[in-house]
Amino acid sequence: MGFYPARNYQPLVEIGSTKSTPIVLTDQHVKTLSEHLSAHIDAMWRGDFYNVMDGEFAMDSASPFNTAILTMGKEKNGKSVFIKLNDLRYLAYMFPMLENQLLKYTEAIPDVMNYVFATLNSTSSVDSPANASNYILHYQLYEEMKTLL
Repeated sequence: MGFYPARNYQPLVEIGSTKSTPIVLTDQHVKTLSEHLSAHIDAMWRGDFYNVMDGEFAMDSASPFNTAILTMGKEKNGKSVFIKLNDLRYLAYMFPMLENQLLKYTEAIPDVMNYVFATLNSTSSVDSPANASNYILHYQLYEEMKTLL
């Protein structure tokens, strides 16, 4: 999870592994995943298919392999992540923490934008204000901004 300078500093969630390119989900897609995750797991335990689509985000089952397929994007430009049933159960277990973190990041957007505007006119790292959100890694945000400037 993080703020993405190339995407207007919106907080987004990456799901994937180190072996493949992760998919990047918006808060709406995280909500959709949250609403359907337990039903998807139940369907996979029964050997049933479960399919959900929300705009560019899709969640499907590959029942013979007990795998969920999370896809972001359409056709040739789409990226997919394959998650085994046991890993999907782990994701469901930790999902409330992920949603809480996303909420904190969303609440911090005004602080992020203030920091971005202060940093744009600077040639060196800018200290974060004393009242800034603790959920922002200012040094990391500065390093990412530097690559775009």
